Amino acid sequence: MPLTQHATVAILIERRGKILLIRRGYPPEKGFWALPAGHVDPGETPWQTAVREAREEIGETVVERKPLLRFAHDARVDHRHRATVFRGRLVGEPRAGSDAAAAQFFRRSELPAMEITHYTNLILNALRYGKIRG
Repeated sequence: MPLTQHATVAILIERRGKILLIRRGYPPEKGFWALPAGHVDPGETPWQTAVREAREEIGETVVERKPLLRFAHDARVDHRHRATVFRGRLVGEPRAGSDAAAAQFFRRSELPAMEITHYTNLILNALRYGKIRG
């Protein structure tokens, strides 16, 4: 079975010790909380994708050009993501965009009790422990 690879990005936005998450409005993992994220479209750089996805999902965001983290993970046996995570700063207040049912800041202590996407858990654990787990 051939391996399908996708380039993806996520944006980590922190404010006053809280992390911004969106509630996914569509499958997969509809209803789960996630970092703003998405697939890199043909002709885009990961940074351009991060800027586009942030604007679509949460509103105007300043995204740093230097990646915070890069890693690869297998979403399924035949499906691999090459992920780039950027740090961002939201301009104004979060708003749920076209792909999101909600957008909200959460304290890290609130996250374990929430339904969070596997991809977001991988990223948060990597940032917390310094490596990818899972």
